[in-house]
Amino acid sequence: MPMRRAWPVAVLMLLAVTGSARAADGCLFIEAGHTWTLDADCTVDGSLVIPDGVTLDGAQHTIIAVDPRNGAFRGGIIVAGGRSANVTNTTISALMLTNVCQDGNDRLRAIYFNGASGAIRGNTIVNVNKGASACQEGNGIEVRNIDLAGPPTSVEISDNVVDGFQKTGIVVSGNVDATIRGNSIGPSAAQRLIVANGIQIGSGARAWIEANTVAGNSGTTGDAAATAILLVNTAAGTLVRGNVIVGNADVGIYVMANGVRVERNRLTDTGSDTEFDVGIGNYGHGNVFEGNIIRGFAQPYQNVPEPEGGNATVAAR
Repeated sequence: MPMRRAWPVAVLMLLAVTGSARAADGCLFIEAGHTWTLDADCTVDGSLVIPDGVTLDGAQHTIIAVDPRNGAFRGGIIVAGGRSANVTNTTISALMLTNVCQDGNDRLRAIYFNGASGAIRGNTIVNVNKGASACQEGNGIEVRNIDLAGPPTSVEISDNVVDGFQKTGIVVSGNVDATIRGNSIGPSAAQRLIVANGIQIGSGARAWIEANTVAGNSGTTGDAAATAILLVNTAAGTLVRGNVIVGNADVGIYVMANGVRVERNRLTDTGSDTEFDVGIGNYGHGNVFEGNIIRGFAQPYQNVPEPEGGNATVAAR
């Protein structure tokens, strides 16, 4: 029979020996095997750490991060604590968090996988930010793996809604193979204060970014561009295909990587522009660009070679 358990502490942990459980700040979970189902909306003032191999199913309930008494919220709201975890069907938000910048693992994220494989699917992440803040944190979904010697972790990020984040909607970095499909990424709530990105794939990661809707971001600084999709030193074989980019972006798709394929994306730019207004920018080598449709950008392409006949990329103002 499923078990309901609730404990007034700030960390969700499954104790392997006793089989007992703890839940944060009165959050009530129904335990059934390796699935923990949230039974009602609740608040947390510290990270919910998912035990290894456990699925956290929010059942469409909401977890709201708040500051602890006499302190500031630190770290991810939901954190994978082992080598694998899943987070599904959970609404995650934050309420009036103190504008104190944190570093390392203490940085604010809604969902944080560090060295873990699994699925992040069907979640809604709204307003995970620190208000009018220039802190380089407040990511919606962040997946990392700094272990470069072992096999890559594998993470599916699909069918999520991320809106009102601070720095980045979805960020993947390190020794990770990621599938990012069918997500809806809104604009940053702080894009006038920091250089924000919708989806960012960082050093060493390989990603398949397909069929997402991504709002662009536009900054006010003159020396850096905000983006909808940003690739920086990603692994060869990364694919950006069939995405729809809308809103106002300094750069729609920014490729600072080698061996990347960008195809059949639709980019439409609206709104006022600052120093940058580029649809697709290519700043690497051996990249392929085919069948993309770009409208509204002052400069549809930058450093993108003319496609061969039959694979012509359409560009229109």
